[in-house]
Amino acid sequence: MENLQKSFDVIVVGAGTGGTTAARFAAQKGLDVCLIDRKDGNQIGDKICGDAVGSEIFGILNINPPQGDELSCYIKGAKLYPPNMKKCLTLIDPKQVGYIVNRLEFGQRLLSEALDAGVKQFLDNTMALDLLYKDNFVSGLKVRLKNSEKLDLNAKIVIDASGFNTPLRKQAKNPLIEREISKEDAILCYREIIKFPKEDQEVMDPEFISIILDQEKAPGGYIWYFPKNKFSLNIGLGVFMDYRGKVKELYQKNVFKNFIKTSNYEILSSGGGVAPIRRPIWSCADNGFMLIGDAACHVNPIHGGGIDPSMRAGFYAANTAAEAIEQENLSIQKLWDFNYEIMTGIGAEFAALDLLRRVLQKLSNNSLNFGLERELLSGEEILQISSTGSLDLSLLSIATKAIKGIANPKLMLDLNYLRIRMNEIIKHYKNFPKNIEQFEVWKIKTIEIYEKVEKMTYG
Repeated sequence: MENLQKSFDVIVVGAGTGGTTAARFAAQKGLDVCLIDRKDGNQIGDKICGDAVGSEIFGILNINPPQGDELSCYIKGAKLYPPNMKKCLTLIDPKQVGYIVNRLEFGQRLLSEALDAGVKQFLDNTMALDLLYKDNFVSGLKVRLKNSEKLDLNAKIVIDASGFNTPLRKQAKNPLIEREISKEDAILCYREIIKFPKEDQEVMDPEFISIILDQEKAPGGYIWYFPKNKFSLNIGLGVFMDYRGKVKELYQKNVFKNFIKTSNYEILSSGGGVAPIRRPIWSCADNGFMLIGDAACHVNPIHGGGIDPSMRAGFYAANTAAEAIEQENLSIQKLWDFNYEIMTGIGAEFAALDLLRRVLQKLSNNSLNFGLERELLSGEEILQISSTGSLDLSLLSIATKAIKGIANPKLMLDLNYLRIRMNEIIKHYKNFPKNIEQFEVWKIKTIEIYEKVEKMTYG
């Protein structure tokens, strides 16, 4: 492949929703962009996922929302169920109201539009092997091409959008980038897309994605039930990483048999994977290097949604890259602008939801049933905290919750304490330092808030 271009302004690794967004907007800003992916080009977009994306992101990016073959159905929001499924918390906000997509068709469209935007070179069936460094700055990548040839590609900035198991994060030299993600901060998933004949079974609640919390059937994670249309669905579960090798068995026993009521069905797709369910990594940037999407843990900790945050991160990364290259400043001090955008936006929301996730994982099924049935923590409160960073309950609201929780006062107090800590963490993230020199002080405070929640004893 002698005619390949080998030097670029930006190399984007991974052509998923985040990577194609980053490549697209970097190219639109006049940068010389190379996009690579380990998959064959006609498989870009195919991924084990819940397939849900909110409508807000398309307005932010000013791009067309899913339509035609890309669109499976519209959704109004999310419902969070306790194990007995007698009541649910309904979560409706702009990042959840939107669409269930056909991931392959959607991914192919995003790739096509990135190439149309001026991406200079797209290399499929290409594996990123190593980061290249020069004077402590990332200066490109060593890759293996589809013909097995190894090649060095040079770039002013590398954007890693290659997923949770990226090898590049582990090669980053800056200690602020967490190279390893704790197994407690990820779940092992398995899902199937199932279609029914119209007369046999209809999909439950086809205008909402449903999350079922059950520590016995999906320990450490959740069961999801996402509509594709009235007669097909995306259904699966996520569990603690300790259940490696058992997740498909758990799915068959605890999910498929409970929700599929007919013997007349067609499995359109099946498979497993790993997803992060935590706050974003401490730093998503280094000298000449940024990470987005699953590679940087830009995933909603409650329902695992990653399409919207990956696209936001890709857009922010492209803007930051363009400014950095224009100013000829590729240092982490300049790329810290990207961290600031992430942490004060989705980072703040995801940190609050991460605290909630940690508590929900440790509650018993009895406590989950009791707490959600009595709305000791309501869907409106969760959304208000995660979107505004504050929640001021009236005396009447406090009294009402006290009455509802009188049969389990310890749980009521625990959830009230959690509510306070969620308020605290989101306000703290909204004050993420613009200057890297102030980061360590901010980080210490973050750890202190997390430790307060970890020390809770659960009712």
